[in-house]
Parts: sequence; C-alpha cells; structure tokens
Amino acid sequence: MEKLSEDFKARQKPVARIIVAVSAALAGFLIMLFRSIKKTR
Repeated sequence: MEKLSEDFKARQKPVARIIVAVSAALAGFLIMLFRSIKKTR
C-alpha cells in the first residue's frame, strides 16, 4: 500500500504540470477569441 501511494505521488507531479499547461493554453486561447470578437463589433 505504501509503495502504491509513493507511485501515485511520483505520477501526480507531471500530471499536475500537464493540467496547468493545458488550462493556461485554454485561457490564452479564450482571451484571444474574446479579443477578436470584440474587434469585429
């Protein structure tokens, strides 16, 4: 059981980084979309 939790912790860090990177990319994409929509009006 202890080894499993250690494995999980080792795996969690890269997953968290991927989630942060994806959310940041999504936020930037939404901001760009919002700006382009504002410009056209």
